[in-house]
Amino acid sequence: MKKYVLTLTSLLLVSSLASAEGHRKPPSFDEMDQNGDGVLTTDELRGPLLDDFDKFDVDGSGTLTEDELPEPPEPRQ
Repeated sequence: MKKYVLTLTSLLLVSSLASAEGHRKPPSFDEMDQNGDGVLTTDELRGPLLDDFDKFDVDGSGTLTEDELPEPPEPRQ
């Protein structure tokens, strides 16, 4: 019986950790701005921001300012 409870507890702990990992907060502008120059280039991005870089770069400068970034999605609960 103790083995069963210990196994079940371990599984629940692993499951809750995996679930919490899926709700990570998006990185801030400063975290993405690796060189600290105040703008983001394609070298500093990945994922959806990189995929849609041209759509977000409204002034055509080849960089993204914080004002050009879309609002991060609300976390699902």
